[in-house]
Amino acid sequence: MRAPSDGRAADDERPRADAPVPEPSGPAAPGPPPPGPPPAGRSAPGPLITTRALLIILVALVAAGICAAAPEAAIPIGVGVGVVTLLAQIVKD
Repeated sequence: MRAPSDGRAADDERPRADAPVPEPSGPAAPGPPPPGPPPAGRSAPGPLITTRALLIILVALVAAGICAAAPEAAIPIGVGVGVVTLLAQIVKD
């Protein structure tokens, strides 16, 4: 159920960021930027996930699988994963 409106939204005439931008007409209309290195002052985007984070996630998934298959190995594997994670953090610093 919606609250009653006081009409203020109808008086807002500010331009919106998502308003469509008019396309330039004529033969000189710009196309997409050419492929190549980014312009000066801008760097290319970094990787979505780092190798170190991927390794930690992979080790955790393998450890979880082993612990599910052999519950008696859970504590030694948990200690091992903790040591690997701690060493990865030390290497990062």
